[in-house]
Amino acid sequence: MDSTTHTTTTVEFVDWRAKAKEKLEAEDKLFKGGRAAASVQSYVLRALLNFADQEPRFAEVVCNTERTFSECCAAVVHNAGEVLSDLEAYRKAVQFYFPNAEISFSMNINLTGTPPTEEEMRAPATIKPEDAAPNIPKPQEPKKGKTDQKKQKPEKKPAKKKEKQSEDSMQLSLEGWF
Repeated sequence: MDSTTHTTTTVEFVDWRAKAKEKLEAEDKLFKGGRAAASVQSYVLRALLNFADQEPRFAEVVCNTERTFSECCAAVVHNAGEVLSDLEAYRKAVQFYFPNAEISFSMNINLTGTPPTEEEMRAPATIKPEDAAPNIPKPQEPKKGKTDQKKQKPEKKPAKKKEKQSEDSMQLSLEGWF
């Protein structure tokens, strides 16, 4: 081989993590969505940034998809009802971009210091459960004999209408997981 006829290939390194972060943060600033989607917006963004930092293939998919972060948040709360767990919210967000991906959740306890003393363990709780009426069924009234008099039916009051939450209304607690 002649030393003057070799070729050099240049490989460009793409930092998908940084690009995914830029894309998600830019789309977050342009966020459009209902109240429910807006309620999960900051938490889902933080989780997606964390996942993109963990897994470059996920970051690459986030960069290359035409789907938006606003659409992701809408998908997270779609058909969620009134309650949505943190784990399910983050799973839906990840699967919005990478449908066959899964997430895992782990909680660990780190014991620090010394265990409580016998006296501390015997001490009564300083906070007590709320006093609530026990859930005891009402006793049934004894049946009275039949009388010829017609009973007057009490006038029924119309039932109070329950305030129905709007379809995009939801309450979540996602604080403190990252």
